[in-house]
Amino acid sequence: METTRDKLINATFDEVFSHGYQGASLSDILAKAGVHKGSMYHFFANKKEMALAAIEETVLNRNIEKYRYVETYTGGLLEEFYTRLRDTSERDFKRGCPIANIVQEMSNIDEEFNVLMQSIYGEFRSNVKAIFDKAVTVGEMKPCDTTKLALFTTSTIEGAILSAKATGNAQDYVDVIEELITHIEGKR
Repeated sequence: METTRDKLINATFDEVFSHGYQGASLSDILAKAGVHKGSMYHFFANKKEMALAAIEETVLNRNIEKYRYVETYTGGLLEEFYTRLRDTSERDFKRGCPIANIVQEMSNIDEEFNVLMQSIYGEFRSNVKAIFDKAVTVGEMKPCDTTKLALFTTSTIEGAILSAKATGNAQDYVDVIEELITHIEGKR
């Protein structure tokens, strides 16, 4: 069952993802959540605190869920990674990537957002590096600089999402991901 706090987190994330932090309306967040301002103050001091919590909890949880399989797989890591990259059903090309959107909007104007987004992006890169490290360990890839490969991969994914958002064409994402996979396959 969704708690009041969950409703606030979900509505805040959706509003910030759709309109950016600065464009997010507190009254719209509260209306979407079906919550009064007094209830919000029970959990959060202000819109900023609520937005930071929503971004951290939502984006980190999505990434954890997306890459958790690495811990349990003893083979087929790259195939699973490719499957997840190719899956466009969980991507919102109209709104783009929540990580990139917030980085672009807020990292230069608010230190708390900057620190949070550096942490989230760093975790994303670490997750991808863990996939490559394990793929090397189990013999799916030749030894390589997995730190640089993870940087290249995450940057390419972000760029692919941005390209699809800019053109309104999801095929742009698919085409970039296929090129990325071809590059990673060269490490086998």
